[in-house]
Amino acid sequence: MDRLVFYHHPQAENFSLKFSSASLADIRSLREQSDESAKLIGYPFETAVYVLYEGDTEIESAQDVDFDREWLSERIRDLPRAGQVVAFRLVELLEAAVDVREADEFRLYKEFEPQKIQQALDHVSWGASVPEVAGEVMSNLILRHSLPNANHRTGIAMLQFCIESVDSDFAMPRTHIDDDTWREWVDPYIVDSKRIITVRRNNLRFKKLEELDIDLVERKDGIQIRLAEFELDMHWRDALSEYAEQHESHCTEFAQAVLKRAERDDLLDQQGSTKHEFITYLEDGLVERDFREMF
Repeated sequence: MDRLVFYHHPQAENFSLKFSSASLADIRSLREQSDESAKLIGYPFETAVYVLYEGDTEIESAQDVDFDREWLSERIRDLPRAGQVVAFRLVELLEAAVDVREADEFRLYKEFEPQKIQQALDHVSWGASVPEVAGEVMSNLILRHSLPNANHRTGIAMLQFCIESVDSDFAMPRTHIDDDTWREWVDPYIVDSKRIITVRRNNLRFKKLEELDIDLVERKDGIQIRLAEFELDMHWRDALSEYAEQHESHCTEFAQAVLKRAERDDLLDQQGSTKHEFITYLEDGLVERDFREMF
């Protein structure tokens, strides 16, 4: 039978796995040395495994945050124009997601970090093929994780806008979370994306779990990561690079799947937008758009 531990604490999903050991004394010592809020779980395997989780004590509700222009302007005023435009649209998308999913049920797990948006834009191969540009925009926004929630859903929306900036008549296949289409082909891409980015940030922690004979790590939403399927034995900096490349390839494959499903194979090899073209489309081409329709 597989030995499984949770990546997020099952009763407090804003707490995530930080340390593991077969020694309860070692884990308690680490807990005493840490300045972070922490929770401890002992897994009663034949040889017990102890896991220390660290995180914030509270999860903020979206209804407690007013995403108004003043709030946003204070946070993005130091960004270059491109970063400001993307940040503005991302927050609009987040607001739309909150509206659709009901604000009181929509949780914010971290602070808004707009500087990471500019970092994402700086790592896109602008002017490459349509699926490469769209996939890299999606991938880098997800990897930088700038929003407090909905980074995958807004990343898919930005992929769509990338394609539309090349061909405004492009019709995006349905990616709504409430229908069978999502479960059939969108969700598997999102699940694998979450596996990759979780391993990317935790290769050494997961290597330690593997040494403790753990087979599976389960993150929130029931997503399981089989440790044997990933290369964990590398320096954490190498893991950041290696799994970022894998994630970019994964999102590029998603962009290709989107184009094929939309029966737009003509765009597979067409040149994608430049950064200027993409930003101009975000600024001028979406003025009348109701983003709630995308969720």
